Amino acid sequence: MSLKQPLWRAIGFGLAAGAAAWVFSQWDGALRLVLLLAIAVAWIAWSVPGLGVKLLDRAIHRVRAFHWRHEEGRHHAFGGVPLRVEDDGRQVWIGGDGLKRVLASRDSDEVLAARHAGRWRRHADGELLLRVDTVVDVLANGPGRLDPRTIRLRRYLEREVLFPAAERRRRRQAS
Repeated sequence: MSLKQPLWRAIGFGLAAGAAAWVFSQWDGALRLVLLLAIAVAWIAWSVPGLGVKLLDRAIHRVRAFHWRHEEGRHHAFGGVPLRVEDDGRQVWIGGDGLKRVLASRDSDEVLAARHAGRWRRHADGELLLRVDTVVDVLANGPGRLDPRTIRLRRYLEREVLFPAAERRRRRQAS
């Protein structure tokens, strides 16, 4: 039985924090260091509050960016299935794995790529990516096009993926 990656990270972080706390408790200069840091933070907050706020904002932003780095660009989901959506500035791409899960399809990547001939590519990590406009066209004209789930997925892709991307491009060209 294997544990998931986030659980391993949490266990490792807990062990490292426990070891650091034990080392810190054994060190005689720990109290002096904590007091020095508290005085430095208080002095910065009192003397230059704008600088303190900017530094704190940057630190929080960097921690958030580090924490969410694996989820960036994956904020789309349909029916509880996360979808990998990437906008390269010219085209919007959707991950084939998520699309297959949404459509409950057991087709291989090669079959899916053949259905979207010339409108697919491989990501650096090997995942099949398909152009969203082509996926919408295939969903609108392919077999099962009148299935309610297919219609909802097509509308979702048009409204939540393609339209916002077109608006971003339009605004970028206007400015």
